[in-house]
Amino acid sequence: MKFLNLKAVTYICCCVLLVASCAGTELTRTQVYPAFRGEPVSNILVIAVTNQEDKRRLFEQKFVALLKAAGIRAVSSMEAIPMPSDLKIEKQTVLAAVRQFENDAVIVTHMAGKEEKEVYTRGSYEGLGFYNNYGRIYNYANDPGYSSSKTNVRLETNLYDVKTEKLIWTGQSKSWDIDTRNQVIDEVIQVVIRDLQKNKIIASK
Repeated sequence: MKFLNLKAVTYICCCVLLVASCAGTELTRTQVYPAFRGEPVSNILVIAVTNQEDKRRLFEQKFVALLKAAGIRAVSSMEAIPMPSDLKIEKQTVLAAVRQFENDAVIVTHMAGKEEKEVYTRGSYEGLGFYNNYGRIYNYANDPGYSSSKTNVRLETNLYDVKTEKLIWTGQSKSWDIDTRNQVIDEVIQVVIRDLQKNKIIASK
């Protein structure tokens, strides 16, 4: 009996780990460009490209906060640049902002894609023997199940050198099975900052 309980516990733990591994955010593609000369950037202007002001403000504020927590100076475009009604920022406005705040890099994030898909789910049964579990097997086979919607979101983030205006780093993230917009934003920013630190593009705190 104890052996069966141990097997059951092990099975449940494996299922939990499998579910956990199937949700979250990861960087699916990254590249460091020759414009990066090995000197970590230390002061970043953060720009989120979207036509929704509330999303832009939320993303930039969180990015700035997490960069500062990592020991990097940062300012959001919403704070640094007078925002036009169409939320489109002109190059000269960006250049004026980086001069004012003495930024050495600009980081820009935009949505690269979004996918909605239907997932079909139905109940499960414990296959511990045919005769004792026939009823459960029958119910499982005839369970109509239910459908739910899953959203996959891809964001692209590019880091530019202010002096040369060339790309230093680019990365594309994929988020899936995310419950809230805040969770997407938090996880994307965290994986981006970790990769920048790993490549010594920004200094680790």
